Amino acid sequence: MSCLQVASHCFSLFVVLHQCRDFPSTFHGVHGKVMYSLTVSIGRPWRLSKDFVTELNFVNRINTNQPELQSPLSGTNTMTVCCLWCASGPITMKVTTEKKAFVPGETVRIIGVLSNGSSRTATLKAKLQQKQTFYTHNQVNRRVVQKSLMFVTGQPVSAPFSGMHTEMMLTIPNTTPLTISNCSILKVDYTIEVSLSVRASPDLQVLFPIIVCDSPVQSLSSTS
Repeated sequence: MSCLQVASHCFSLFVVLHQCRDFPSTFHGVHGKVMYSLTVSIGRPWRLSKDFVTELNFVNRINTNQPELQSPLSGTNTMTVCCLWCASGPITMKVTTEKKAFVPGETVRIIGVLSNGSSRTATLKAKLQQKQTFYTHNQVNRRVVQKSLMFVTGQPVSAPFSGMHTEMMLTIPNTTPLTISNCSILKVDYTIEVSLSVRASPDLQVLFPIIVCDSPVQSLSSTS
């Protein structure tokens, strides 16, 4: 601390943050937030000190070289629809994505192989879901908030069809907060929900848990 004379002064301040690398990323949620700030105080004789506070946008960097983040995701589901005592042929859906981790603004390529043995029209849909989970300190109680961040719908396809290949592109919004899994009182998770909507019956669904991170992740298929 030094005594400053009346004048304009300029100082360079350096703060080392390497010890914070395991902290959760900045986040502003419905019932709570993770916030980091830098406070600079100026002490004045016989007066109250003057504080200047600046909020920092802290990003927790994860290791994106993990094979599980680069590997494709795949899921299959099947059902039949009934009308009185008659059951339709099977309706099946096999869906894949190229990898598990994405950055905000990136487009997710969803590949589907569909078969519809019924007589009803089917429509492929995809939705990006965010789940915010807030815990008490002992994690006995929690509150969950779910949001739909992006939604895309394909063209309706008349039945019957078998082994039909289709693709959908789902873009993660640029403002999407990062995944948070290293905080004891808050978690932020993401799921891509792919559904085959069949007229007058429940949707056939496949769910993909994904990671939203700050560094681009290359899929294993593109490196082979």
